[in-house]
Amino acid sequence: MPPFEDEDTRKVQTAVVGQAHSDWPVFLPYDPDDFDRFMRGRTRDDFYCGVLLGGCGKKLTPKRYTEKKCHFAHRPPVHCRRTETGEASADHLYVGQALRRWLQRQGYQDAEVNYLDPGSTHGGAVEVRYGQGRTRLIRVQMARMSLREWQETRDRLTQRHTHVHWAYGPYCGLSHNEVEVAGHAIRISCRTEGETRAVYVGTQYPDNSLAWSALSECRLSDQGIVTPRLEAEPTATSTPAAVAFPLAPGTIAFTTTTELPAPVPEPDAPAVRHYEADAQPLGSAAVRVRITLPHDHPAPPPHQLHVIYSSAHLLPLTDAAPPGPAWLIRADGASPLPQQTDPRWPDLHTKPVPLERTPAPIPAPTTTEPASTPDALPLGKDETIRLLRSRLALVARARGVINWETLINQAGAAPDDISPDERVRLLVAVDHPRADGKPVFSALVKAALVPDAPAPYFANVLAGLGWRSDLSEAKVAEIWERERRTAYALAQSESAPKHRQPPTASVEQSAARPWDDAQLVGRIREHLNLVANGRSLIKWTTLLKNQGIPPSTLSAKDRVRLLAAVDKPYVPTRGLLSALVKEDGQASGPAPFFGDVLAELGWKPDADTPTVEAAWRAALDRAYARGARSAPTAQNSAAVPSAKKDRARWGQLGTTKAAVVVAVRRALIDAARRQVCVGWHTLAAAAGLKPADLSDRAREAILVAVDNPPTYGVLLSSLVVASEHTPVPYFDTILKRLGRPHGLRPIELGQVRKTEQARAFAAYSATSTSDPKERT
Repeated sequence: MPPFEDEDTRKVQTAVVGQAHSDWPVFLPYDPDDFDRFMRGRTRDDFYCGVLLGGCGKKLTPKRYTEKKCHFAHRPPVHCRRTETGEASADHLYVGQALRRWLQRQGYQDAEVNYLDPGSTHGGAVEVRYGQGRTRLIRVQMARMSLREWQETRDRLTQRHTHVHWAYGPYCGLSHNEVEVAGHAIRISCRTEGETRAVYVGTQYPDNSLAWSALSECRLSDQGIVTPRLEAEPTATSTPAAVAFPLAPGTIAFTTTTELPAPVPEPDAPAVRHYEADAQPLGSAAVRVRITLPHDHPAPPPHQLHVIYSSAHLLPLTDAAPPGPAWLIRADGASPLPQQTDPRWPDLHTKPVPLERTPAPIPAPTTTEPASTPDALPLGKDETIRLLRSRLALVARARGVINWETLINQAGAAPDDISPDERVRLLVAVDHPRADGKPVFSALVKAALVPDAPAPYFANVLAGLGWRSDLSEAKVAEIWERERRTAYALAQSESAPKHRQPPTASVEQSAARPWDDAQLVGRIREHLNLVANGRSLIKWTTLLKNQGIPPSTLSAKDRVRLLAAVDKPYVPTRGLLSALVKEDGQASGPAPFFGDVLAELGWKPDADTPTVEAAWRAALDRAYARGARSAPTAQNSAAVPSAKKDRARWGQLGTTKAAVVVAVRRALIDAARRQVCVGWHTLAAAAGLKPADLSDRAREAILVAVDNPPTYGVLLSSLVVASEHTPVPYFDTILKRLGRPHGLRPIELGQVRKTEQARAFAAYSATSTSDPKERT
């Protein structure tokens, strides 16, 4: 490397990619040759002065020099107060990303990374929560902290988590205190290696000696991060440690489970449930074992095949007596497979579904709506899988990739309603069964806000399709690239003959449908709600034209299917919006196709509605009554014409208000479980937005929707705070719009807010998270 001049004191060496609020860091090499390699596959518009770096969020331009160090530069005008700009200024982001990937290799696919005070000197702190319910925590202290604050933070985190593991950056000055408490301390440091900052883990001892190793060489235990140096040391206890063999995720399946009586729990040990099951490792025979799962983990049904994708260990049973099991598997979670058999575990046979679980046909309910939680997949599992497969085929035809959030939104589902395990199961089902020459379309799904690369869960998808579960990152990347090229080639070969064939009616009809059915159903439902507010009817052709769709592109069967989807799930006592749609030229009464819509919904005649016309009149009256409850008053009637503008504003942000409400509700529930208040920086990020995207009026409307109706009867909006932990200025307006007492004095409003916060924390404390009917 040539000698460089250090004249430019404004140089910035680190940035983020994707967007200003991204946590995906990049380090710009100093050397011009390394600069050229770094820029391959990138453009000069990819880089931002990241908010999580303490930056302004504006774009940065990479500058190549031969006489001085290459660096990023702001584009004028420059108004940035970022203080940390050197090569170590993004180390907290590199540490967070490295720990997330490392935990995924340890079997924890749902790790959540939070950056505390990221713009401060040396990066503040990094907290990574993982495990069932995210009750385990790794805290990396990067910035300096007083001894008193350190002790208070340790006590607070220990009370709220089952396991807390501390690690210390090079500048925090606290590692020697950890050595006094635990006999050693885990240190974290980053080193420049080519075009990145590699994360290393050290073990510090009382004599201040340090033994460093790569993070990939370490493992995780209940005691924390175990480095190779700690692994080689003899245990200091007089009692030999129990033998526990770590199990690779995705290598063991089990079925035919029977829950056992819970033994006396060990002191300070997390609550678990005990099961006896038939288990089979890959390439081995089936054996009877005992399995422990977290107490709040759903009981694994015996008529399904379950795979252990999480962290797990194999232990010998000290109280084993023939012919009982001799081994115990201690696992953090298990996921059911969509099929009841799998060729990877041929000796496992599920029990048939009990007959009593198959409900006999019963008359349609005529009282109230079911209280169960709505399905996370509005189109149903089979239809969702079909739609995902179809959309990925279109992505392959365009030789592109797609974010998971965008893909699942096209199926009418909210990304936050799909768990990481369910996401893997859906993608496995999309590509099942595996066959020679058949591409893995899941390779076209990538993580949001990152460059094109294998998604963090792609290795789990491959394991679900039959690949080995212990593939290296390089092998996963190789398979990802190969399968992506195969998908592109297959899509091109399949689409080429279609241009040479005479166009048929079905081809023309398919080509004329650029919309997504789930999105169209949502738009039709929203428009029919406005029709109900006006106590009127609408022609089917007019309804379609208002959505910008030529009526000739939809068949009579499509019409019935779409209108039925508008009113699903069907509840007899609820108004049907499809009753508001009539045929062209129709005088009065139900539309000729309304009976087919009722049949699609599962309607059955009863004493109150013996005919289709009687059912139509009842549905129409209830739809009007439902619209009247939400009809605008004279004061807010101007809001109705602006509905389209409102949709357009959300569309410009690449989302919908409903999706944002779901994401914010989930984030607030997570905050309530962690017993903390959150600001709009966190809530906007949960919805994939920036705080600047949301005005105070939009924030107010979102929180009103979150609490209408209130979940568990508590106001989650009370957990939202402004800067400096002050109340948001529109909390009183939220109370007014929710029909709560309002117009209070500031001191009274503060008391209401604190009371609601306490109720929210109590409702979502650890004792209530196992409620199977919890609505999120």
